[in-house]
Amino acid sequence: MKKPTRILKLIIGVVALLGVATAGWYALVFFESQVTGERAAYLQMAAPHGMTLRWGTARSAADTVYYGRTADQLDQQQVEPKSTVNHRIRLEGLQPDTRYYYRIQHQGAWLQTQADWFVTSPLPGTPRAVRVWLWGDPGKPREKIPVRDAGLKWLHEHAQGRGAYTDIVLTTGDNAYPNATNAEYQREFFLPYKEILKDIPLWTVLGNHDARRWTFYKLFDRPTQAQAGGLASHSEHYFSFDYAQAHFILLDSHHYDLSAKTAMTDWLQQDIQQTRQKWVIVLFHHPPYTGGTYDSDNEKQSRGRMKKARENLIPVLEKLGVDLVINGHSHVYERSHLVHCHYGLSSTFANWMIMDKGKLEAQQRIYEKARPFASGYTGTMYMVLGSSGEGNKRNIEHPALPFTSAKAGSVVMDIDGDSLTSRYITADGSVEDEFRIVKTDTAAKPAMTCQAD
Repeated sequence: MKKPTRILKLIIGVVALLGVATAGWYALVFFESQVTGERAAYLQMAAPHGMTLRWGTARSAADTVYYGRTADQLDQQQVEPKSTVNHRIRLEGLQPDTRYYYRIQHQGAWLQTQADWFVTSPLPGTPRAVRVWLWGDPGKPREKIPVRDAGLKWLHEHAQGRGAYTDIVLTTGDNAYPNATNAEYQREFFLPYKEILKDIPLWTVLGNHDARRWTFYKLFDRPTQAQAGGLASHSEHYFSFDYAQAHFILLDSHHYDLSAKTAMTDWLQQDIQQTRQKWVIVLFHHPPYTGGTYDSDNEKQSRGRMKKARENLIPVLEKLGVDLVINGHSHVYERSHLVHCHYGLSSTFANWMIMDKGKLEAQQRIYEKARPFASGYTGTMYMVLGSSGEGNKRNIEHPALPFTSAKAGSVVMDIDGDSLTSRYITADGSVEDEFRIVKTDTAAKPAMTCQAD
C-alpha cells in the first residue's frame, strides 16, 4: 500500500480540522440554546378560552398553578404532568375577555409574593376596542429601558378603563442580542420586561438574531392548530390569531422560503380569505421597504430577503386587502401612506402608487380606506419598527416612507370598530408620528390591477 502523499496528508488534516471546528460550533450552539435557569412567569397563546403560562426554575419539579377570578380566591389548580426546569401549563375552559389571577407553587413555596393576573381574549368579532403595544427589535440594550418606561407612562396616562393597560404585546423579532442565547434572552428580554410579560400576553416573530441559536422555539409557543383563531398552519414558521375585530398574521422571513409559491403563501391566501375580522395586520422581520440601517434596494444585505419579501409576499398581501404590514430589522421608525403596487427598487416608486396621502388634523394624519371587498387594491400601510432597543440615523431616504424618526421608541395602536389609530412614542415621551385609518363606504374605489391611472 502506498503511503499518503504530502498534499493528501494536508487535505486530510484540513478536513479533520474543519470537522472538529464544525462539531465544536454545534456543541456551543447546543449548550447555549438549552433553556435553563430561573425565569419569571410570562404569558403565551392568549385565546378566549385558554392561556399558556411559561416560567423557569433552577431545580426540576412538577409545579402547580393556582388560579381564579379574584386574587384572594384561587379556587382552581393545575399540576404539571412531569418534573422539569422549563415549565409550561395551558389553562383551558376559561371565560372570554375575563380577568384571572394566578400564583405558581414550586416545591411547596410560592414563586410570586402575590397573585399576578391576565385577561383572556375576547371572542373573534367582538365589537370592543383593542390596544396593542408594539416593540421593534427590543433585544438591543442601549435604549430599551427609557423606551419601555416612556411607553408605560403614556399607557397609564391614557388608560381606557378596561381590564389591562394594553391587551397584547407584539414584537418584530430580534428579542435578544447578539446571538439569542438562553443567557441573553434572560438578560436582554425577560428581566427588563418581566413586570409586563407576567400580565400581558406576548406574540413575537423570528428575527435574524433570534435565529443564531435554537432557543427561540423553546421559549415561545406557536398556535399551529389555530388555538387562538385563524386557519391552522401546522407550521411554527407562520400562524395567525384573532383578537376581537383584528386578525394578526405572523410570518418567518428568515428561516422560511420566500419564493412566490410555497406552502406559506398558499396558507396565507386561504387564511386571509377565511377571516371575517375588520382589520388584517401582518408582521415579519425583514422590511420590503427601508432606508434606515439597512437598504431594501441592496440585494446583498440580509441575503436578499427584503427583495424577496417585496416581490413575492407584498403582492399577495395587497391583493387581499391587508391593512398594515409591520417589520423590524432596520433600527429606525419609518412609515408609508396607503400605497399599492410598488414591488421594485425605490427609484421605481411613483405618485400613482399612493392611494391616499391622508389629511392632517390636529397633528394626526387621517386616511380613508374602503371597507372589505372581494378583490382589488384598497391600499396598504407599511411600518418599519426596529428601534425599541436603540434608534439610529438613517442612511438614505426611501420615497415610499415619508414619515421617519431616528429616535428610539415603541408603538401604541388602538383598534376600535372602523378606526385604527397608531402613535410612535419615543424614549423621551414625545409622540413623533400619529395616524388614523378609517374604513368607510366613501373611500376611493379599489384599483383592480396594478397600473397607473
